[in-house]
Amino acid sequence: MAKAMVRTDNMAGTTLGKDLVSLRYSADIENGCVLAFGDYEGTHREVRVATAPGASTPLNKLALVASEEVMKRLSKDGLGDFINEAGSIIRGYKFTPGDIFSVTKEALAAGSATPAVGLTACIQSSTKMTLAVTAVGTTIGVVTQIENEWIVIEVR
Repeated sequence: MAKAMVRTDNMAGTTLGKDLVSLRYSADIENGCVLAFGDYEGTHREVRVATAPGASTPLNKLALVASEEVMKRLSKDGLGDFINEAGSIIRGYKFTPGDIFSVTKEALAAGSATPAVGLTACIQSSTKMTLAVTAVGTTIGVVTQIENEWIVIEVR
């Protein structure tokens, strides 16, 4: 089964380190998913504890999971096979209005609308985004383009 993939097309974190966050999550998670981040982990000064977001988690406490796809097993052979393993340190991109990123359909929650320009990308109580006509939960952004398998989202 293919895993979600992500592109950080024009995210502030690609050039500004302050818009990146190092996270540790207790379960396996795919790139292109969204995590809520909280306090620093123990005595670490850079790694934050990550949890699944709730419907009322504010946008400034959410991060797009987008770690470098480093394959540790030779049996894996593509970006669609990559997963962030439970307990590993994950790279997250804080959402900034105007950011643009892209995900594949595997980053969407079950029951999400069929990807189309103009739909709202939001987070309910899941690490996967939902596309809807009317936002439910925390709004992340709006679908601005569909490029083959990529769903392009602009943060609002």
